[in-house]
Amino acid sequence: MLVRSEKALIIDTRTFCEYNTSHILNSVNVWSSKIRKKRLQQDSISVHDYLAQACHVSEVPGGVDIIVYDHSAPSLSAVPQDSFLHVLLNKLGKAFPAVFLLAGGFLEFQARYPELCEDSSKKGTPLTTQSQPCMPVANIGPTRILPFLYLGSQNDANNKQLLQGYNILYELNVSISCPKPDFVQESHFMRIPVNDNFSEKLLPYFNDAFNFIDKVREGGGCVLVHCLAGVSRSATVAIAYVMKHLSLPFEEAYMYVKSRRPTISPNINFVGQLAELDRQLRRDPGAPRDPASAPILLRPPASPCLPCTPSAPTTLLTRPLRWEVTEP
Repeated sequence: MLVRSEKALIIDTRTFCEYNTSHILNSVNVWSSKIRKKRLQQDSISVHDYLAQACHVSEVPGGVDIIVYDHSAPSLSAVPQDSFLHVLLNKLGKAFPAVFLLAGGFLEFQARYPELCEDSSKKGTPLTTQSQPCMPVANIGPTRILPFLYLGSQNDANNKQLLQGYNILYELNVSISCPKPDFVQESHFMRIPVNDNFSEKLLPYFNDAFNFIDKVREGGGCVLVHCLAGVSRSATVAIAYVMKHLSLPFEEAYMYVKSRRPTISPNINFVGQLAELDRQLRRDPGAPRDPASAPILLRPPASPCLPCTPSAPTTLLTRPLRWEVTEP
C-alpha cells in the first residue's frame, strides 16, 4: 500500500526578478533559460537533478508532493504547450506521485493571502507543520450525504434528540479527542483515531470505514460520520465512501459532497490520500502504479486554515494550507 509523503515542495516558475520581489512562503524558484528548458525537454538533465540544483540540496525525495505556480495561469488548459511551465509539469508528472498546479497563480494567491507571501521589504514567517481545526461557517445539524449517511460535527454527535429526528443510531467518529456519547451503543460506534494535521494517515482506515457504513446501510440504519467540525477528517471519509459506493472519480465525489455541505475543506494531506484511493479504485487489483500521473489543479479556498505557531524555515515543508481540487 502506498503511503503518502508527509512533505510538499512548492515551486515558483516565474522569473528570478519576480520571485525576488515577492513569492509564497518557503517556495523555491526554478525559472529557466531557453538553454536549460531545452536540456530538460530533451532529458539532458533529469527533473530530479534540476530540482536538486534549484533547492540547493543533494537530492529531492521521490515521494514528495509537488505544488507548482506561475504568475496567473487559471487552469491547466491555459498553460501554453511551448512554455517552460508545460515542460516542467510534464516532467514532474512522470517523476513524482502527486503534482498540483495552483489555479490563478501567484497573483490570485497574493490577493487572497498577502500574509502568506514574503517580499524584499517584509520577511515572512515560515508556517508550522500542525494544522488547526477549521470551524464551519454555519451548519445547523448534520448534512445528509446519502439516504443512510450523514456528515456532521461533535455537537451533532452529542445531541441525542437531534439524531433521533434524523433516525441516526450509528456514529463513525474520526478523531482522537471527541468522546463517544453515553447513549450510543458500543456495537453502533466506530472510531478512526486521527488528528487533523498534515502527517496523519486516513487511507489505511478506509476499508474498515466502508465496511462499517455498509453494515449500517444493509441493516436499514443511518450513520453520522463526524470529527470536531465536520470539515476535514470526517469529510474525507465521506468523500472516500461516495467514491466507492457511487463509483465516482475523486473530483466528482468531492463536488458531490461539497454541494451538500459547502464548508468541507479536507487538508491537502487528506486530498492526496483521496487521490491515491482514486488510483486504487480505477486500476485492476495488483496492477502496477502508473508513475505518469497528470497534474491536478488546486485552488486555495475562501477561508484557509492557518496555523498559529511558526516553525523553523525549510525548503521541503509540511503542507501549510487546505486546498480545494477544482479540476483534473
